Amino acid sequence: MEMKPDNLTQVHDIEALNALHLEGETCDVEIFSEMRSNLLLVSGEHYNRKYSNFFRRLRETKELNSEQKIRLTKNHVQKICKIYSNNIIALAPGVGFEPKNSSELSDQKAAELHESVWQDACEKYSIETDRIDEWADCFVNIGEVATKIFYDPQGGPVTHFEQLVDEASGQPMFDQMGQPMPDKTKPVFAGAFVFEDIYGFNLRRDPSCKTMDESSYLEIQKMVPLEKLKKMFEGDPEVQKFIKESQDETFIVFDNARGGYQRVKNHAAVREYYFRQSARYPEGYFFITTKEGILAQGVLPGSIFPIVYKAYETIPTTPRGRSPIKQMRPYQVEINRSASKIAEHQITLGDDKLLIQNGTKVSPGMELPGVRSINYTGQEPGVLPGRDGSQYTQYMLSQIQELYQVMGVEEDTLKDQSGQEPYTLLFQAASKKRYFQRNVRRFESFLVNVCKTYLKLAKVHLPDDQTIYAVGRNEQINIPEFKNAKDICYQIKVEPQSDDIETKLGKQMVLNHALQYAGAQLKPEDMGKILRQMPYANFDESFDDLTIDYDSAVNDILALDRGQMPQVNQYDNHVYLIKRLSSRMRKADFPFLPPQVQQLYAQIIDQHQQIEAQNQLAVQRAKSGYIPTDGYMAVCDLYVPDPKDPTTSKRARIPYSSLQWLVQQLEAQGQDLQQLEDMNQGAQAQIANKMSPTQPGGQANPPNQGHMAPQGPGMSPWQIPQAGNGLTYGR
Repeated sequence: MEMKPDNLTQVHDIEALNALHLEGETCDVEIFSEMRSNLLLVSGEHYNRKYSNFFRRLRETKELNSEQKIRLTKNHVQKICKIYSNNIIALAPGVGFEPKNSSELSDQKAAELHESVWQDACEKYSIETDRIDEWADCFVNIGEVATKIFYDPQGGPVTHFEQLVDEASGQPMFDQMGQPMPDKTKPVFAGAFVFEDIYGFNLRRDPSCKTMDESSYLEIQKMVPLEKLKKMFEGDPEVQKFIKESQDETFIVFDNARGGYQRVKNHAAVREYYFRQSARYPEGYFFITTKEGILAQGVLPGSIFPIVYKAYETIPTTPRGRSPIKQMRPYQVEINRSASKIAEHQITLGDDKLLIQNGTKVSPGMELPGVRSINYTGQEPGVLPGRDGSQYTQYMLSQIQELYQVMGVEEDTLKDQSGQEPYTLLFQAASKKRYFQRNVRRFESFLVNVCKTYLKLAKVHLPDDQTIYAVGRNEQINIPEFKNAKDICYQIKVEPQSDDIETKLGKQMVLNHALQYAGAQLKPEDMGKILRQMPYANFDESFDDLTIDYDSAVNDILALDRGQMPQVNQYDNHVYLIKRLSSRMRKADFPFLPPQVQQLYAQIIDQHQQIEAQNQLAVQRAKSGYIPTDGYMAVCDLYVPDPKDPTTSKRARIPYSSLQWLVQQLEAQGQDLQQLEDMNQGAQAQIANKMSPTQPGGQANPPNQGHMAPQGPGMSPWQIPQAGNGLTYGR
């Protein structure tokens, strides 16, 4: 079906964008006011709105003068909100990675790489230390939490400077050593991701949407200094006029730090519109504008929507979130009113009063140390005790108690849990989490979406050197598994994960039981994989030797699946690798791999088999034919010519392992040392003569036939066997 071009296929102009801004502002104006007042309540500025109808009624009442009006704040809202935030953060919400298909090795490796990249981001951008705390406060105090994630090429540290260029010739310049000359005015940055927090009253939506996730666009309004905005677009004169036209305007901006609104000059109200993928914008689209014109526009990088949003609690008929402060408001107002009345009574009626009847005169009396006295004439004066406002105290305490009951919190008390069994502690901790389980689950959902958005953007923007830094040099070969991974939802599962102390304790106990009952049946490599999962220590380096064969096999299989031939190392565990590669070839999806990939598997298995066969052959040769030469040197009653002086001889020194090998060979032939010793001397002489006959005159045979040791006192005329007879010298 052919679609005719209409307004839906046209990009928005500035008039249409301004109309969207007005619609988004008017549809949620009451909610925006409530969100701003929530921050005032948390900060203790309960009476900041001087022109509120409610507080005007209190101030204009005829019972007391305006000078006697006292407005006290007993800020239980802040305390309860902190308890809510602490209960969320105490569970240590985080993000875990699991393979979509646990039997697929590529999915397992993709989950590991994505987790490494995310953990690097958590450390680099302080996500688990600072940002989660800030997000939790916005989640509770405002009722909505939102952040915009984008890559700033001008962020991060300075890596180097561009090369200086000659203005006349336009050629790059070099110093006397032939090195490029840097231009200090043109730094090159490493780049960094930015997590920009968005407050709910600065976020606008499509008025027709039912949920914020279904809104076709989201708009962010913020104040930017004019000088900074001009510098960002200094090369575009058409854009500059849109910035100049608004420089004389004065804006009223909500400032929570000062507890209200303030007027800001020399700032521009910048509006950012982000459109999701749709028929109008198939790849998504963004606009950065002021009221007067469009500053920048374009397709979303990677077609990724950069805003992540979550509401604390939603109410039917509106997609906006609500804070728990909405339920605290009436109780907090009554608590403040009661406290103020108590203070007013203490000031107006608090002191005791002296009642004097007509005709009674009072004058100062005698002063003694620590004693004050008065003189009076007439009837004795009376004393009217002052009031402390106690008639409001019980009512105020009941309101405080009801407030904490309604909000489901109580005072944090430290209880001694020493001596309890670990399982008892786990059950108690689980029971305390049930009340906040729903809120924690929604906050964890926000963290999961933040993680997914960041990982998608990292595949587009993160340079290879920073990716290597994140995953480690050992995983450098598997970077394509991260860059070329499919959509996260098809290959890995990003799940919420709580790493509080109770969760870690439970994981540790389960692993301890596994090692206790099944540790004896586990192989070393399986033991190393279990030890890696221990939550209270980093065993990756300690037990790296136990898992090195497993890691090598995983890397080789992933490389083969990508069509790459890994290098075979002669020191590999070839038997284990042959088993893992053969197991991969038996998988159900192996016949569907490309033919060249299947051939690579056959080739690398053949290489491992050849190397293993050569190693086995070398071992067999060493066991059967070669004479070992290790061990200490043993002195024997055997005399050999001295290499330094051939006219003399010396006692032979032979390696101990060589002598042991000789004894073993004799025993293998059926003769032991005792049998040889029992032979008569004649037989021994005959054996010696047969082995090495001598020449007349007592001269030794030529070198190729052996040597005769010189005759002398204490010397034996034994011949030295030739090389090849089972004994060698000089090694």
